[in-house]
Amino acid sequence: MPVQPPPPERGRRYKVYAQVVGNRATGLPLAGFWSRFAGIVVDGVLFAIVDLILSAILASTTTTNVGGVATSESSRPTALIDLILVLLELAYFTYFWSNSGATPGQMLVGIKVVDKDSGENLRPSQAALRWAGLIISAIPIFIGYIWAAFDPQKQGWMDKLANSQVVATR
Repeated sequence: MPVQPPPPERGRRYKVYAQVVGNRATGLPLAGFWSRFAGIVVDGVLFAIVDLILSAILASTTTTNVGGVATSESSRPTALIDLILVLLELAYFTYFWSNSGATPGQMLVGIKVVDKDSGENLRPSQAALRWAGLIISAIPIFIGYIWAAFDPQKQGWMDKLANSQVVATR
């Protein structure tokens, strides 16, 4: 038989610390670190697929014949592909955050990005600012992302920059 702790003394008061458990405007609970992480991983996989497709389309192969031996060289216009990917990523995040509040990866894991004060979808300028915050948050060894795990409001640097919060939808 397990030993149970003694009941609290009568009249004893316990301190209760206030903790933000949801977005005040929507009433939805805040998304945890791991669901946010899973959503960004799914979106990252989608962009890796797009990168492979762009590389296959834009890569050129040259074949040379030296002394009867054919050799092939493949070249990839890296700067062009990187520029296209950055613009696609900006458009992707801005479109989804300002229209549905969530990217496909975030929808899959049941989270949504909302304006912290109103609870509405982000404005396009706010969504673009949050995307820029994603880049800034990644530069110092992803500290800006990890910040959300320890912040009482569960906001990463990108959320603080754009005044947004990530909420759980299910």
